[in-house]
This record gives sequence, structure tokens and C-alpha cells, in this order.
Amino acid sequence: MLGRAVVLAVLFALVFELTCRVEDLIRYGTPMFSPYTSQSDLIMRDANGARGRPNARFQKWVLNAVGTRGPEIARQKPAGTLRVVTAGASETFGLYESTDREYPRQLEDSVRASLIRGACRETFHNVEVVNAALPGMSLPTVVLDLQHRIATLAPDYVVYYPTPPQYLDEEAPGSTPAARATSPEPQATRALYPRSAARLRSQAKTLLPEFIQTALRRREVDRVVKDRPDGWRFTRVPEERLEMFDRDLRRVVGAIRATGAAPVLATNTNAFLGSQPASADMLYAWERFYPRATGEVILAFDASARAVIRDVARDSVTALADIEPAVRGPSAFADFSHFTDSGAGAVAGVMARTIVAEAERTGCVTGSRQPVPTTAQVLRP
Repeated sequence: MLGRAVVLAVLFALVFELTCRVEDLIRYGTPMFSPYTSQSDLIMRDANGARGRPNARFQKWVLNAVGTRGPEIARQKPAGTLRVVTAGASETFGLYESTDREYPRQLEDSVRASLIRGACRETFHNVEVVNAALPGMSLPTVVLDLQHRIATLAPDYVVYYPTPPQYLDEEAPGSTPAARATSPEPQATRALYPRSAARLRSQAKTLLPEFIQTALRRREVDRVVKDRPDGWRFTRVPEERLEMFDRDLRRVVGAIRATGAAPVLATNTNAFLGSQPASADMLYAWERFYPRATGEVILAFDASARAVIRDVARDSVTALADIEPAVRGPSAFADFSHFTDSGAGAVAGVMARTIVAEAERTGCVTGSRQPVPTTAQVLRP
């Protein structure tokens, strides 16, 4: 009897695993024995930092031959094309949005529609938005990517959407040794990794009541904090981390200009702004990702970072896409900081207006052909 039960359990597990793989094949076009098992497999690392694996795909996330998310592009920019590169972390790469609804894809449509009606329609006959973001990409990593990959794409504009809470991690971005280099392709044995395991975990989370999920998150944070020395946790905005963010953001502006492109900075926003802020349960979910800071400190740091972004844009004479006032409310967010389809559309709208206005302001001259601000304007003493 026991042996029969074991056989039935194994058979059920195999059928369930096969069902998950067939669903991925039909829904996303993922090969049955693909070695890609998570978003992290889409990223490769070497001496030049992190970048997307060319032609990698995991579920709805598909990278092209250049290693960026979106349609194929030519490395040499076609004549008459306005090429915009978006850089950042998962908010830019896209997480919860439907396929092709992340803000870079919507930005391409918005900029194209505006250019057709605007003063630059004779200069630019086509628009390309290249999504060069990666999940977890930090400011120091963006600098490396600008120097070693994005520069080769000859962008006219590079838009950077920041993720300030990264500076509340246990170690600040760029302060730890570089991750070990990865091979061009994941190990073939990863094709045998059970996809059903991740599917079960995801379904289990959705079935748990919100108060239970919050209790589990709080317990996880408490366990992390308990193992750390007194004073380890941030109970106020750490000024030294805010200064690091300021310094690194200014370096990104300089690195963008070094590629020959014009920089566009975006202000960050989150689900806790506006007249209908997200719940305390959602704040605990954010705190679980950055347990070194309390939820209140995460919100305060995010707000302080917005002020820094505006200061850097002003000091470096850089175009500012002011996302925060325009993208608020629960309908814009799928969690604490990642966008829904409509939220991504709102972000794209603000960025498109900023890019088109900047192009028209400069007489449809972009990038290195514009007058470049002095170093003193870019870097503060």
C-alpha cells in the first residue's frame, strides 16, 4: 500500500512538472529543457560588471542579441533614428507588467507619437528605446555598463530611473568585491531544475491571508536583526549612504555624457505617496528586502533621495523627468515600488514629454552635439 502511494506521488510530481513546462512553452515560448530557471539567469558577470545574456529568455522576459530586453536592434544606429537607452533596476527592466507593457516599451510608442507631431519630425523618422536595465542593477554597475556596452550603441539620450533603497542594504552598492564571473550560458544541468517548485511557492503565497504573510515577513526581519550587533539597524536616514547616492548619481551623469548621449534623470516614486497610500502590510513587504532599515526609514530615505535627484539634475544642467508628482496611487503599483501596466504608461508619458521637449529645446540636436556643461557644474566639491 505504501509503495503504491509513493509511486502515485512520484507520478503526480512528474505530470505536474511536465504540465508546468508545457505551459511555459505555450505561454512564453520557453523551450521544454531551457536552462534558464529565474530572472537571475538572464544576467552574466565579468570584469566589466553585469549585463544581460544575449538571446536569453525566462518566461515573459526575453533578451535580444545585444543582451537588452525588447526587440532586436542593430548595434550601428540607423540614420534618422532617435535612440533612447533606459537604465536602472527592476522598475525599468519590468517585473509585474504584461508583456511589452513595461515603461521602456510604452515610452517608445509615446516618443514616436510626439515626434510625429513635433518640430523634430523632419530630423528623426524613427524611434528606438533600448531597455538596458537589469534586476538589482546598482548605480556603480550602471556606470560600468555605460562605459563597456551602452556607449557602443550610440544613444542620443540615456534615461536613468533610480532605486535609492539599494543604499539601505547591508553593504552599500559598490562597497563589496565584484561577484564572481559567470559563464556565457547557464550550466546545462539546470534544465533539470524543477519548475514546479517555484510554481508551488508562488501559489502558496497567493493563498495565504495578508495578515499571515505580514507575520511571516516580520518574523523573517526579526530573525535577521537578532543576529546583528546593536546599532546595526538604521533607525534614521543614514547621511553617509545618502551622500554615496549623491556621489554615484553624479558619476552616472558624467558617464552618460562620456558616451556622447544626453542624460535624463527621473525622480523615483512609490506606492506610499498620494491621498491613498499603500497599507502597512505592503511596507512590511518592502522592509523584508531591506531589513537593515525600518519601514519608516525606507520611506524617509526614498524621499530624501528625490531631493538629491532634483539637486543633481539642477547642478549638472540635466533634463529631469519628474515622475513622482504624476505617478501615485494604488492603481499605478503592483507592490511597493514596481509598476502596473497603467503605472508604467504614466511613467512613459512623463519621460516622453521630457525627451521630446529637450530635443526641441536644442533644435533637434542631441547627445555630444549639444553644448556640454562644465565639470564644475557636474561634480560638486
